[in-house]
Amino acid sequence: MILFINGFIFEPDKMSKLKIHIKILLLILISSGFLYAAVTLQYFTARDNSTGVFVEWKTNDESGTVKFEIERSADKPDNFIYINNKDATGNNSYYSYQDNSVDYNGSGVRTTSIYYYRLKCIEGNGNFTYTNHITVTHTVSGIRSTWGSIKAIFR
Repeated sequence: MILFINGFIFEPDKMSKLKIHIKILLLILISSGFLYAAVTLQYFTARDNSTGVFVEWKTNDESGTVKFEIERSADKPDNFIYINNKDATGNNSYYSYQDNSVDYNGSGVRTTSIYYYRLKCIEGNGNFTYTNHITVTHTVSGIRSTWGSIKAIFR
């Protein structure tokens, strides 16, 4: 049997090779961090700004996904905490979150300046997957640091 698709001829012995290549491609996409269960991301980035860290991502396909939870870890990418969530709005959607809680901990003391973010992609049936983490270095200006210390005195 010979299969003809879009100008390509696939013979039976070559079909098994094609299946292997497709499986390898899917494995590469999953391990690279750009394909997650029912979510395919165009990008997932975080960048430092004057008020904290701006996190954004865009999806290609988010079939079955109902919510994204944004998680952050400080110092090392091994202690993620939930910081916010966004409801899924459909394929080709843009999402963003401004994380203004990175400068100081509850006592007003400056915390680490290296942060790791990841997304928890939650499906309607409760299943979920995580994206690979991304890293951002956040710097606090001397003025902002001083102002934060002054505010902490009056808390």
